[in-house]
Amino acid sequence: MLPRNVIGLIGLLRFKWTYLIAGGVLLAIAIGTYVTAHPAAAVEISGKIADYTEYTRNGSYDRNEMKISGSDTAYTIDKNSFHPTLPDSVYRDGLVDMWVDNGSTTVIAIQLYDQNDANPTKYTTEHYDNPGSQRSDAQSFGIVLGVIGIILVGIFGLWFFLGGRRPAMQMAGGGAVMGAPMPVSQAQSSAGLSADGKWYWDGTGWQHVSDDGRLRWDGTQWVELGTVYAAKGAPPPPATPTPAG
Repeated sequence: MLPRNVIGLIGLLRFKWTYLIAGGVLLAIAIGTYVTAHPAAAVEISGKIADYTEYTRNGSYDRNEMKISGSDTAYTIDKNSFHPTLPDSVYRDGLVDMWVDNGSTTVIAIQLYDQNDANPTKYTTEHYDNPGSQRSDAQSFGIVLGVIGIILVGIFGLWFFLGGRRPAMQMAGGGAVMGAPMPVSQAQSSAGLSADGKWYWDGTGWQHVSDDGRLRWDGTQWVELGTVYAAKGAPPPPATPTPAG
């Protein structure tokens, strides 16, 4: 069963303005991501490991966070991006050297030691080994977001265009003059029978009802009348029915 917040978001897809707003937000994020993309600039941080925690999301691995003694900063580690593969556990109070991208807490390289704070092993990521790859990855991500944003805005535009054309096509198909105001009685009327049961109001005009009250004339043929109620808001029917067809 989907969470309520997900169901609520899905429900917003019924409204065309959702696509315009979401598309605009994604385009803004895409532009910001692309413009601010930069090569990785490694900054070294060393200390003793105070905490090392793994987090999951919806049952799948999400990230690890490491804290060093004397600091409350949580440094983010994606263990799947390192080579060689990071160990699942580390020594508490063990010595550690980390390299983060300048201005962030994202670890792009880490050096761990054994229980005697000796024999260091360094683990690196692509962004550390090839700093320019961070810029190209960010720019690619920005382009993907931009394309999705353009698609969403396009959906809004198509929806808006088709929604504007539909009333005009309905007016033209009904034989009404485009741009001419509809009589108030017709605009607020509902289909149904006249008080004497001899006429049927179809929303645009009165049509004949058969003498036995079972059929109505639709302009080209007799059709089953079925169960109907009295017309509301319609103009007065003709005084005397004339044979149809």
